[in-house]
Amino acid sequence: MPGVIANKWVAVGIIATIIISGIVYGYYWYNKPRDTAATGKTDLRVEAGTILHDFEADESAATKKYLGKIIEVKGRVQAIDSVSGNFSVLLATGSAGLINCAMAGPVVAVQLKEEIKIKGRCAGYMMDVILVDCVIP
Repeated sequence: MPGVIANKWVAVGIIATIIISGIVYGYYWYNKPRDTAATGKTDLRVEAGTILHDFEADESAATKKYLGKIIEVKGRVQAIDSVSGNFSVLLATGSAGLINCAMAGPVVAVQLKEEIKIKGRCAGYMMDVILVDCVIP
């Protein structure tokens, strides 16, 4: 009988270890810092007109290529918007659409018509290409 009781405690210990390990693993992934455009590695470098053309030509293929990736876009500033303290820089593309860059913080030292590079995560295409969490590298 003493061997059966010892085996039960070993089984309880193994199950408790598995449960505790699962909780620790889940807590780590839940609280893991998010990779931002400022800290993340640039996946692609592209001209503003090129990325818009890619979406206009074949939205499905462009979505696979750009969506969720950290992209550095080079273009000319067409407008700077500020709504409720949130800043967006709109880059001209040479056609009707724009690259809408939602900035991660205030826009500093950006002038209209200036050629700049902006790094952000592509969030998709809705008449304009949307980049979020943007910074000026």
